[in-house]
Amino acid sequence: MELLGGAATIIGLIYNFKSGRDAKSDREYHDFLNWLQENRYQNIRTQIEGNSELVRGVDGLLQENHDAVMSKLNFIEDSVAGIAAGLSGLSTIAHVIRPSAELSEQALRILKNFVESKASFILELKTLGGGGEGYMIAGGDRRSLGITEPIFVDDDFDALCRLGLITAGYNSSGSKKFTITRNAHKYVAQMNAK
Repeated sequence: MELLGGAATIIGLIYNFKSGRDAKSDREYHDFLNWLQENRYQNIRTQIEGNSELVRGVDGLLQENHDAVMSKLNFIEDSVAGIAAGLSGLSTIAHVIRPSAELSEQALRILKNFVESKASFILELKTLGGGGEGYMIAGGDRRSLGITEPIFVDDDFDALCRLGLITAGYNSSGSKKFTITRNAHKYVAQMNAK
């Protein structure tokens, strides 16, 4: 089983299993294995049972509060849909499944400019009077981020952070600092391959 494909399959099956139930039972793990068997996923059941770490992970997740598990699984679905929305061939599917999870054009432009600038971070600029973009690419070619809707820029940065494409922190002066991730580079490469 490939790691990403296998993880996505197991997480998807847990989502389907948990969605059809109102609450957890004391035998949740065994109920899940039986559900896999009944729904003709014997190969997945065999792979889970053949890996002790996977058994512990699946059992641990299934023992958590039902609403907490569903919240985590919905977050994963939103994240996958948000990332897929920017990729050719997957965007239509992602939009139909989760219309609210799509990254805005501005968020995609910010990410693309950040990656292509080869900079290590973006720094929030605290200016009086609110002139300018309010953010600066530090290092790299110092290009503009392409912010055209300043009112939504915080929402866009939050969405990029939620998807693991950038990370947020603060510099020594207390200004917001956003750092690029490897996933962002891979994502922009896929966007550019359209």
